[in-house]
Formats: sequence, structure tokens, C-alpha cells
Amino acid sequence: MLNTEKLGLGTVEFAAKSGKHALQVSREEARRILDIAQQAKIPLLDTAPNAGDSQEVLGECLKPEHHFKVVAKAPAFSTDFVVAHHADQLEKSLHQTLELLEKKQLYALMIGSEQGLFATQGEKLFKRMKSFQSEGLIEKVGISVSTAAQLDRLLKHFSPDIVQIPLNVLDQRLVHSGHLAQMKTRGIEIHARDIFLQGVLLDPTHLHPWFWPIRKRLTDYHDFLIQEGLTPLEGALNFVTSLTEVDFALVGVQSAQQLEEVVGAVSFGIPASQFSAFACSELKFIDPHQWNLYE
Repeated sequence: MLNTEKLGLGTVEFAAKSGKHALQVSREEARRILDIAQQAKIPLLDTAPNAGDSQEVLGECLKPEHHFKVVAKAPAFSTDFVVAHHADQLEKSLHQTLELLEKKQLYALMIGSEQGLFATQGEKLFKRMKSFQSEGLIEKVGISVSTAAQLDRLLKHFSPDIVQIPLNVLDQRLVHSGHLAQMKTRGIEIHARDIFLQGVLLDPTHLHPWFWPIRKRLTDYHDFLIQEGLTPLEGALNFVTSLTEVDFALVGVQSAQQLEEVVGAVSFGIPASQFSAFACSELKFIDPHQWNLYE
């Protein structure tokens, strides 16, 4: 297997109309990115309906010769009680994605733990997703979680084909807890996100003051990379892709050059166990939702 065959390309950065992702990638650059991904045999694209107009841009830039598996996120449902209307919204969103991407089937539809599954009668959403699978609109049903507690709760009630989790050199919670191994015994496909920890792992020696309490850990990690002859990009990618339980590691780029660098940096040379010492259990450093970088 080629090293790049464990990569998935996030496409949120393709959005041209979004306050958060305004004009991140031009259509011409998006086309170049997709062509490089195709040439490098990156098999997977990850997209979301609420990421500005990224799906519209993606649909315009995909070519007939592109053969990607496409994973789409479900829309967010801010509700404590799921009703039939929410399941109908889910179906409408799926059909919009299929139409924008000019596809008859998606590889997977992914719903997050915060998107209604924990709500009363949240099973209606999962049941509707299973109906999409039966109809051939999606190949697989997936859930996205952030913590072991969420994962345990969801797997107690649902049987997904795919689980998407946060995973990186600092955030090894689901490795050390045994959850990755448990999921593989159940035949669950694992997609890893946040593998660069929003860039922290790509420049571990120039830290925001928020991360100063763990400077020693990150300095030791940087020294380890130098000793092993790895760049920060190579180290972050190597850790996740070397885990045999992980099927896909999701990356996002803002240029064709960045994707070329990612493709050139993927390697399975060092066992993931050698990164174990750099794991951090303090959520304030590994959960971006808890960061306050503006103090």
C-alpha cells in the first residue's frame, strides 16, 4: 500500500463564502490540489454542508477522471428532542450534497455526537441514515466523537461503520485507553482528525503562551524529531499513519504546495509507540474548544 493511501483530504478550506474561511483557496488552486491528490492516490475527500460554499466549489472543481471516496458531514441540529422534521432536514442536506457534487452515492455520511444523537429520540437520525444506506445513497454510516465517554455512549446504542476521532502526538487518549483496538475488533473503520493539533505540532518551538506549561514536553518532542531525522510535519503524519488501527488521517491544506509537502512527508518508518512519551492528558492543551488564545 502506498503511504498516501491512508490520507484523506479535508475540503473546508475550499470555501469562498464564509466568515471563517473567506477566500482561503481559489478555484484554480482547488483544482490543482485535487489533481495532486489524484496523482498521489489520496483516496478520500471530507466535506461539510455548513462550511460556507465549499461543497459548491468542490463540485465545480471535481473532474470526471477524479476517483475519490467522498465523506460528508451531517448538518448540526441544536435540539434536545429529535422529531421527524430533523430527519427530513438530514435527508435534504444529503440530496443537496449529492447534487452539488454530481454524485449518485457518497462513501459515507458522518454525524457528530453534538448533532442530535444524544438528544431524546436521537435514534431517529441514525435510523434515517441507515435508510440512506439501504437505498444506496451512501455506502457507510459514520459518527464523529471527541471523547472516550462520548464514544462509549454512542457505541452502546449504535453500530456505525466509521468513527471519526481526534488523534495526534499530544492527544493519544483513545490509543492509551484501548478504544482504537476495541473499535477494530468490532470492524469499525477509523478516521483521525486534528492530526496537527491546529498547527501546534508543526512548530513546537514557537508556542503561544497558552502552551508554555507544557513547553518541556514539546521541547523534548522537538529534540526527538531531530534525533530521528524528522521534520515536524513528518513526525505528526508518521505518528498517526503508523497506527495500524487508523484507516484514514485527515489533512487540510490551503495550497497545492502544502499538499505536495504533505505527500512528500508521509512515512511509516517509526512505530507509534515511540511517540507515547509525548502524550498529554490535560484537556486544556489538547482540546481546541478549551483554548483561550486571546487572554
